[in-house]
Amino acid sequence: MGLGIFSRRDAGAAHAQADRLTVLGVRHHSPACARMVGEAIGRLRPAFVLIEGPADFNPHLGDLRLAHALPVAIFSFHATAERRQASYSPFCATSPEWQALQSAWRVGAEPLFCDLPAWHPDFGDRTNRYADLHGRRAAAAEASLGQALGEDGRDAVWDALAEQAAPEELGARLERYFDLLRPDGAEDPAEEARERFMAAHAAWALREAGRGRVVLVCGGWHAEAIRRYISDADGERPPVPEPAGEERAGSYLVPYDYQRLDRFTGYASGMPSPAYYEAVLERGLGPAADWAEQAVAAALRAAGQVVSTADRIAWRTHAEALALARGHRALLRADLLDAALATLVKDGLERPAAWTQAGAVAAGTHPALVAMLRAMTGTRHGQLAAGTRQPPLVADVAERLAAAELAPGPTWRRVELDWGQPFDRERAHVLHALHILGLPGLERLEGPSAAEARLPVEAFRIFAHRDAQGALIEASRWGGTLPMAAAALLVERAARAQGDLAAVAACLSDALFAGLLGLDDALTRQLEAGIAGSHDIAAIGKAGLGVVRLYRFAGMFGAAAHQGLGRLGVGVFARVLWLIEAIEDEAEGLRAVEAVLACRDILRDCPDLPVDRAALLAALGRCLANPDAAAAVAGAALGCLIACGESDVAGAPQRIRGYSRADRLGDFLSGLFALAREEIAAEQSVMAAVSRLVSDWAGDEFLTALPAMRQAFAWFPPRERERLARAVLHAHGFGEAAAEVEALAWMRQGIRVTDQAAAMALEAAVAERLARAGLA
Repeated sequence: MGLGIFSRRDAGAAHAQADRLTVLGVRHHSPACARMVGEAIGRLRPAFVLIEGPADFNPHLGDLRLAHALPVAIFSFHATAERRQASYSPFCATSPEWQALQSAWRVGAEPLFCDLPAWHPDFGDRTNRYADLHGRRAAAAEASLGQALGEDGRDAVWDALAEQAAPEELGARLERYFDLLRPDGAEDPAEEARERFMAAHAAWALREAGRGRVVLVCGGWHAEAIRRYISDADGERPPVPEPAGEERAGSYLVPYDYQRLDRFTGYASGMPSPAYYEAVLERGLGPAADWAEQAVAAALRAAGQVVSTADRIAWRTHAEALALARGHRALLRADLLDAALATLVKDGLERPAAWTQAGAVAAGTHPALVAMLRAMTGTRHGQLAAGTRQPPLVADVAERLAAAELAPGPTWRRVELDWGQPFDRERAHVLHALHILGLPGLERLEGPSAAEARLPVEAFRIFAHRDAQGALIEASRWGGTLPMAAAALLVERAARAQGDLAAVAACLSDALFAGLLGLDDALTRQLEAGIAGSHDIAAIGKAGLGVVRLYRFAGMFGAAAHQGLGRLGVGVFARVLWLIEAIEDEAEGLRAVEAVLACRDILRDCPDLPVDRAALLAALGRCLANPDAAAAVAGAALGCLIACGESDVAGAPQRIRGYSRADRLGDFLSGLFALAREEIAAEQSVMAAVSRLVSDWAGDEFLTALPAMRQAFAWFPPRERERLARAVLHAHGFGEAAAEVEALAWMRQGIRVTDQAAAMALEAAVAERLARAGLA
């Protein structure tokens, strides 16, 4: 098979500097490479087997000798005050790195990881150690190779080149393939620090081994550069970098699964379709094709597509013809998928088949193609062996759940909590903190989204989810105890909100329910700064209402929480006072209603807060007197003055008449009803005044005003709206019984008000045309 020009004229010269060193360049998670690595170690029987992997995990290599159910991954984290980073080094049966470990232990060699820790700055920000970051030149080289071989897509090229290769040909093919991608190990500044670190390990191992051999297993991209950098190493074992100062770092095994490992779900390295390639490793290409054919057919049938015996025959025949035409020694994955596309999928495709493209499957991909790829992905989930080392967070959570009598079992268990009971309150803190961490197997079924004026009653359900252990291990990046981890995650989430007051306020609420605010008030400081600098009156209003609701019974959350919420309430009050008089835009006025509502609640329900009551009431009085003020702001100002006892509700009808225009009345009433709903509902003269104004409108004026009027009356709950409807009907001559029946009919009508308005507008237009034509 011709592979084009080979840039290294003398491939053997690259090995002359270290005859006892064998560098095996591999593709991660390739069955062919996994077999090659196992065979080479068994044949060479080296003293050391160096493996591309996190060197800081070497003291814990014993964890990888336990009887885990694959796949598993090394989860590495690094945490500073400003940044938290996590990375994974996954292993499955087809991983050459896994086979290198097992083979080393079988032959008595010492296996060691020889790469930088995942958190090291020179490792970059990647979340997967084995990510393929080869750049444009390598992609162009692969595309050219695909054209030369007649293969469509990187994975098809790899299968044709490596997976079907005879064992005695594979090593040479791989060297030529990786040299095509990176001729002579050309400079790669992004990877140089890692490659020099691995080369230094190789030089040290050669010195330690005496006359013994050393095998180094790494991604093929790095192989030639490592060979070259060995001559620069001094033979000393390179020290493993350690976190400095207050930094935290750690590496632990976590369960992994094939969906996370599959390139088509976004995994940035290695092979697609891990279940298929597992079958290739265990059974060979032919039996793996039989397995894949059966799995794909079953998946399509489960998705509702008929796959008959005739379809299966046509599919197999087409696949074998493709393999023969492409010069394949056996049915390869691309042959099966291309043939399935040709014989089983009847619809046209809007984009090329997913297996010919790089990256994850795009949204909108044909469902049949998605089903085929999922079938080849498989459903295997890893499981850690008993006795595997775990971070302190896992034990801390287990102890807290046991102490709270919340230890999950194999089936769902409902937990009801009354915050009026101290023990239930402590249990709620635990469950809310776990909910913040996103623990699988925990759901909040009932309870308020924010604190109310009464102690909440909540309901959760919990069970021992298979992914809970891994999730807790990964959550250890946030802290070593449940409160520390949940609080750090909330601070990070608030920082990502970038000034979104509603999002930060939601974080604050979560912190209170989890009993965390006294631990770290960074959330309070962030929200306080956001309020002070915000010009978004709607966001200030939403945040303010949440803060006031929480403050009403913040004593339950502790003194620190009570004090922090008080500061936030004062900040909201001051910011609204600063902004409210400048609002003249009608839409902005509607968005400001909740901000005035928050200030009203502060004045009425939080008398101990040091706010300038007189200044706000004076500002609202000026808004009410200002003819240019937004109608909703004027209505909210009047409502706040009434609710705070500074204005008589009996004077409201006169104020309402000042906003009698159809385009302003609804907005004015929205502000008024929002701030003084209870007082207005008890004063019949207000509804009478509104009724008279509406009665005087022409039909088009009523239709103009209808959406805003409907929004205004939405501030009343259904029972109060029904009572108001009875009062209006009674004022228009209906008897008590008739008014009650008609009001009930209004409230329960099945036709939407907007549809009725459209019908009225249509009727009016028809009547006008008939009149113009002299037909009415």
